[in-house]
Order: sequence, then C-alpha cells, then structure tokens
Amino acid sequence: MLSRPPVVEAEATRRAIYLAQLADAPLYIVHVSCREALEEIARAYDSGQPVMGETCSHYLTLDESNLAKPDFEGGKYVCSPALRTQDHFEDLWKGINNGWLNAVSSDHCGFDWKDQKHMGEDDFRNIPNGAPGLENRLQVLWTYGVEAGKITRQKLVDIYASAPARNNGLDYCKGYIEVGYDADVVIYDPEYRGVFSNEKSRHGVDYCAYEGMEQKGKVDTVFLRGNVVVKDGEYCGNKGDGRLVKGKPYGTMYKER
Repeated sequence: MLSRPPVVEAEATRRAIYLAQLADAPLYIVHVSCREALEEIARAYDSGQPVMGETCSHYLTLDESNLAKPDFEGGKYVCSPALRTQDHFEDLWKGINNGWLNAVSSDHCGFDWKDQKHMGEDDFRNIPNGAPGLENRLQVLWTYGVEAGKITRQKLVDIYASAPARNNGLDYCKGYIEVGYDADVVIYDPEYRGVFSNEKSRHGVDYCAYEGMEQKGKVDTVFLRGNVVVKDGEYCGNKGDGRLVKGKPYGTMYKER
C-alpha cells in the first residue's frame, strides 16, 4: 500500500501508454486498482489509442482495511497493486460501464496462508503476493455487480467472457453462444443466498479472500464444448477435458480501435 500508492500506479500506466503510442502498438493494462490509473487509460482510450484496461474482482470489493486484520490475517490480502480505499470502487465500476476496463479477472494466486503467506510474518517483503479468487469471481461479480445495480447482466457476460475472447483473439470459437462456437455455457442459480466460505471451496487453498461476505447466486451447471463438467455445483469432468486454444495476435478488440 505504501510502496505502491495510486500515484505510482498512475505514473507507470501513463509511461506504458506513451511507450505504446511511440511503438504504434496495442496495450493491455492489467490489475487496475485506482482511479488515477483509470484516468490515464480513459484519456488514451477516448483519444482512439488501442489501449484496454482490466481490473480484478478484489479491487472492486475488498479495501485496504483488510491489511490491518490482527494475528497476521492481513497477510492474506497482500497483493500487487495493493488494495485501495473504498472510494475507488465506484470509479472502477464506472470504468467498466464506459468500456475503459473491459475485463475482470481473478489474478488467482493459490498461496496457502499457514505455510506460504507466513514466510513473511517477520518481514512483509517475504509475503507471496496475491490471493485466491478464480472460484469466486463469477459469484462476486454477480453479487456486488449485477445484484447491486452496478452493471447489467449483459455487461457481466461481456467482461467475463466476450471481451476477454476478443482481447486475446479467441472470438472465432469462444466468448459467444452462436452456431459454430464451442458450447461453453454456465447455468447460474440467481436465487441462492449464503456467504462466501472456504469450507465450500474447491480451489485447494486454505483460505477464501471473501470469507463471510454475502453471496447471491451460485454456479449450478457448466458445459464445456457441450459436455457437462459441473453438475449441481460439483465438478464431474475428467483429466484431459481441456484443450489448447490458439489465439490470434492483436485480438479484434484492438483492431476495432
């Protein structure tokens, strides 16, 4: 938080944008956490420069107060860039709706708290940066995005699937429900009510960054290329189900700019 304040993130973002402009190259800025960096992206984007931004689910929902939790609980929330104050949340949601941030990732890091995070208990510089979030990302975006009125369902689909496919040149087979595309479909139960808990997690990490927070909705069924790999919330796929999907350089999102 002190070593990477918003002004540092903004300066690095501005410098990257200038270098990309000089090289006449597209730029994808990941893990945007603050309004100052977002303002740099917005300025370049609105001028027509092929610059895209991405943020993470924890930068939309978790604030810096988590770092002060006692008994080294704060070590769970050490990530780069650092968590910010809550007043940045609204700006990031605005950035999503305006297209300046067109994807939301998890930046999943599967470091266990008891063993790996504790390596920095006496020196924070030794704390592995990052937190788990891949399993929780969709539920977080639904609960604190769609249900909270920050984004529409259509925007959720775009930042979760369609825009990432376009960004990475995968939109010839991924990111859309259309004839000829892979039948990758998530069936989401919006009626579920509960709380995020590591007891229900399957991500193989000993903590949940969103522990105890309200959860609305959950994943019920997942189809991968038309085959059921999650049923009633339980994984039922097989090793080897995954395939290498080749992306095209400079995805169509950049070509549109």
